[in-house]
Amino acid sequence: MSYEVLAQKWRPQSFSDVVGQEHVTTTLKNQILSERIGHAYLFWGPRGTGKTTIARILAKAVNCPNRSQETQFDTSKTAEPCNKCVFCEEISQGRALDVLEMDAASNRGIDTIRDLRENVKLSPATCTYKIYIIDEAHMLSTEAFNALLKTLEEPPPHVIFIMATTEHAKIPKTISSRCQDFDFRHLENEKIIERLQLIAETEEISADPDVLTLITRQSEGCLRDAENLLERLVSSAGKELTVDAVEQIIGLGSSSLLRELTTAMIARDLSKSLKTLNNLAKQGTDLSQCLDQLVAYFRDLRLLAIDDGLSEMVQSPKSDLPELKEKAERMSVNRLSRIIKILMQTDRDIKTYGYPQLQLEAAFIQMNSLEEGIPLQEIVDKLSELEQKLDTAGLSARRDEVTSPPLSGFQAHDRQNTSAQTSIPKNQDPAPLIQSDSPRSDSEDSLTSITDEPSPTIPVAPDSSMSLTSPPETAIRDLADLPLFWEDVKSKLPVGRIRNGLLDKSVPTVNGANTVKIACSASFLPTVRDEDEKLIAEVLSQEVGATVNIELVALDTAMESTADQDGTEKQERKTAYIRKIEAQDDPQLKTALSLFDATVLETQ
Repeated sequence: MSYEVLAQKWRPQSFSDVVGQEHVTTTLKNQILSERIGHAYLFWGPRGTGKTTIARILAKAVNCPNRSQETQFDTSKTAEPCNKCVFCEEISQGRALDVLEMDAASNRGIDTIRDLRENVKLSPATCTYKIYIIDEAHMLSTEAFNALLKTLEEPPPHVIFIMATTEHAKIPKTISSRCQDFDFRHLENEKIIERLQLIAETEEISADPDVLTLITRQSEGCLRDAENLLERLVSSAGKELTVDAVEQIIGLGSSSLLRELTTAMIARDLSKSLKTLNNLAKQGTDLSQCLDQLVAYFRDLRLLAIDDGLSEMVQSPKSDLPELKEKAERMSVNRLSRIIKILMQTDRDIKTYGYPQLQLEAAFIQMNSLEEGIPLQEIVDKLSELEQKLDTAGLSARRDEVTSPPLSGFQAHDRQNTSAQTSIPKNQDPAPLIQSDSPRSDSEDSLTSITDEPSPTIPVAPDSSMSLTSPPETAIRDLADLPLFWEDVKSKLPVGRIRNGLLDKSVPTVNGANTVKIACSASFLPTVRDEDEKLIAEVLSQEVGATVNIELVALDTAMESTADQDGTEKQERKTAYIRKIEAQDDPQLKTALSLFDATVLETQ
């Protein structure tokens, strides 16, 4: 007898022997037991998942006369074929006249379907049902599908159509709607390993779980591929399979080098990563296969970084779980996701342009420069905190500048000389000046002699009970001249949303004795709060020494464009260095720079 390959020898012959497609086999067995068998079935799914196998088992089950199961006291019906009668044996061996398998890739024309339409009218020769199994059904031409429509919808009662395909999208809706649709899925790795272990024990093949896991990962959920790969390994390395032998035959990198490579990548050791990659290339490793292994490895790390409870989804051997968990704790999910994205992009570049080693080296350099990202919520929280600090600091600073009396020292003395005429009423003697009794330093003496200025003095009001923070009671400026000193008013408002946004191109207009209409930027006007209006009115009232009511209106488009041109011309007169110095000296911006330990690089 000729040799039979493992995939054929271990092909399931009953529903209970099928691996990983319980949702299909259970439904079919219930239909057989209840005698509610359909006239057309469509099996679709990935390669090597049991579509044709289940089609043959269904053909045996509906034609087997001995579908019974004997128990200790009675005999009951079953949906499983006996695999002992003449019908089951002929169907299993492909000799049954009433079970016809046709390859649609080779018989895709309309003439074949016309012959089929004529043959379905004939009664079965020996079996109860005449079964037509059409493999790769998506390869049929459009004309062939159209010719099959009527027959597929209302076939003779003794005919059952079973179509199998790997590309469900290419089956016309008019065909799939006439069939019972069953989707076949990729097999889980654990079930493939269990099947391979059973085959290895029966065939006396020595293969430890790591070897079977490696074979399973290469099969990509396809049991037939796993069985064929196992047979290839046995033919090449004998029945004593080891991990090193499997890696060498398949063309994978050695486990030790791959472990060194991933460890170096995680530790950001670029030099070691490139050396290890070069060693893999010298060993003749298929770098495309190595890349696939890296993607799977970092995918496992990402699963464990998300949650330890996802260890069941990890494809790596269970013995590697402790090491994987340790590495996953050292990396964030975001960094692992970016590494996987870079590796997948590298795989596309290798398939498009070639040069696998060069592409992988570039990917390692890119991954080595990845930094841990800051969560978006943390950035939002910091910006909110900064905004609160800027608003508070800006408001208090401007209020102190407006309401507080001159400070002591040289700055206070200079301010006295410029404001003495306006701050002291004419009918009142100036406040007496009291010289400071504190000893002066040498630097102060030298400064006094050079500038020929009197000693710093502090103004004292006649009434000692006067508060140092009381605002001046006499009007300093006339409200009618507001357009002339409007820029000074704006300079006393906080930098940010109010001063640089709302009032950036504003135009004030005095209406009546104590009412001011301010035309503001229309884009910022909807964001105005009551506190903003109160703050503007308070600063303006301090300037004119009387209560002022304000009204904010939208700035006219033409006026806004004119203001834009004027502002642009003024800004162009300043060099980039001057703008940078002004930005660094801004008191409100200093707070932000200090908070983030930042510096001004460029101004626009």
